[in-house]
Amino acid sequence: MAAALTMVTAGALLAGCRSQTPREGRAETHDQRQSATDAPPIAGRKVLLVHSYHKGYPWVDAITRGVRMALSRSAADLQLYYMDTKRKTSEQWKIKSGEAAKQVVADWQPDVVIAADDNAQQYFAKDFAAMPLPQFVFCGVNAQPEKYGYPASNITGILERPHTEASFQLLRKLKPGARRIAIVTDHSPTSAGALEFINWPWRDFEIVSCETPSTFEQWQAAIRQCQQSADAIAVYMYHTVKPHPGAESMEPKEVMAWTADNSRIPVVGFFVFAVDDGALCGYMESGVEHGLRAGQMALELLAGKTAADLQIVTALEGQSMLNLNTARKLGISVPREIIEKTDVVIGK
Repeated sequence: MAAALTMVTAGALLAGCRSQTPREGRAETHDQRQSATDAPPIAGRKVLLVHSYHKGYPWVDAITRGVRMALSRSAADLQLYYMDTKRKTSEQWKIKSGEAAKQVVADWQPDVVIAADDNAQQYFAKDFAAMPLPQFVFCGVNAQPEKYGYPASNITGILERPHTEASFQLLRKLKPGARRIAIVTDHSPTSAGALEFINWPWRDFEIVSCETPSTFEQWQAAIRQCQQSADAIAVYMYHTVKPHPGAESMEPKEVMAWTADNSRIPVVGFFVFAVDDGALCGYMESGVEHGLRAGQMALELLAGKTAADLQIVTALEGQSMLNLNTARKLGISVPREIIEKTDVVIGK
């Protein structure tokens, strides 16, 4: 039953080639041998994980880890494909990488496809809606599912929603007077979907502005402007900011590092990488949760259920996170009880 795990990127497939990753043990390939009683009906069945973005992007790697956790005791074969639309953001590239993903489906004929994040829906998965095969599970989707024609008879999944209120309340504990929030996030489908759930009236907070810069110069101007108008900046995504129009996206760490170094007011993030890169705090979305739940749904489909049997759900878990190094730069003294109650603390 053993099979090699195939790792495919948009660039490789569009160039007409695929790279094979040799089998590296059970934890890597998830094709463990099982007893005859345990194996059917999953043994030999195929799961394709299509990522909107690229390997090495923390959110992507976390989803992959979650999927592998779910499939770790099954005999299902897993193949991964990366559309790479976070670094390469042109419409032409997104269309080509989506078509290439469809070709993977045609060639490999998976039983279940897991499609991660919004670009994989827009340029790939939605075109399979209502088809008899394969069954689809989406995860990491920011937009309303109706945008892509979901739910469909063969498509279900997990929605991604920012933990906005929990993040702002954590900020309030660190800076009690914070009330005015400026939103700065990149100009991307991910940000557009998330803004539906961030930029609304809050009882204890006021959203004073919302900027979606495309270039680094625009980003810098937006951050500088916030220093006068807001008590804190909420940064959802910064991964498609470009050094100049038409270029590939910058290294995200550079964008957040500049932001943290040049902001006199706190920056709130919504992903682990944001606080890792220098944001003060936030209540983080979990890519592992998305991958784990998507993998569990995939197993149910492989065992005989259909997507129509499984309701679309919203990811609920998350973790609080605090960067003490950034707090020190801002002159914020963090009480010991807050540190002890925070799930992840950087700079202890």
